[in-house]
Amino acid sequence: MNVKTLTLGAILLAGSQAATADQFYIDVGMDFGDNGFAQAAGNTTTGWLDELLYEYSSVTTVFDADMNGPDAGDSIVSVGGFINGNVASVGTNKVTGFSGQQNILDPNSPSENGYGAWGITFQFELFGTLGDGLTTNYNSGTVSFYYFDATTPTTAQFIELFTINVQNTVNSFGGPSIRGEVASYGAGNVHGVAAGDVFNFSDGGFSYYVDKMTQIVSNIDFNTNPRQVTVTNNFDGTFTLTGEHDGSISFAVPEPSSLAIVGLGLLGLAGAARRRKA
Repeated sequence: MNVKTLTLGAILLAGSQAATADQFYIDVGMDFGDNGFAQAAGNTTTGWLDELLYEYSSVTTVFDADMNGPDAGDSIVSVGGFINGNVASVGTNKVTGFSGQQNILDPNSPSENGYGAWGITFQFELFGTLGDGLTTNYNSGTVSFYYFDATTPTTAQFIELFTINVQNTVNSFGGPSIRGEVASYGAGNVHGVAAGDVFNFSDGGFSYYVDKMTQIVSNIDFNTNPRQVTVTNNFDGTFTLTGEHDGSISFAVPEPSSLAIVGLGLLGLAGAARRRKA
């Protein structure tokens, strides 16, 4: 795993939040089938995508510090996603398609590139607190995405593509969404394509931005029906919540103007520091 630390920290984050979601494409390194409808960069790629659509199951441990049952303010840890080496776990934790009439499950969808032969799955560990109505407010954790070749499911190989560091949860009328940043990319390759170059914006792959210490902002939207959440009392001061979810994830990089503003601000801070020293 290749990891880069962002030296600009919160200043760069503030500048990047103004960016809107950017289109991307996925390069799987092999032409699995018909990709003539909407190529982004050759017959081994998808077309331009707006977001990934996914579904998953989760297990959340609630630490009932006030002994009043699961309620607002209790600490939580949520885990889920595919289990490394367990092909069957992909069935309930996977990317199911892309926005804009592109569906992995539909072999006739535009730019499908033989999606029946490969897929994307993920695993996660998230930390935070409960909100009202068993809502989850995450403030740290990671989500890692993996490519797998499902031509022979019993021998599928999982390759890490990238990992997101979770920063906070934003609640709105449209539901909660998790904000984070792409912090690292995998060291392997997918049919000759480096893991960090499988996901690409117009100017380069995820590895290009991570190596340049330019933040890739992620917005992870998810839907949970509280009525479908199963609550189990473990009689040890904890409760276990299990549920099924779906949602989408999009990405964005700071616009050049935002980076310029950040750069000017840093120059101003440096100049002020020199004046104070003098």
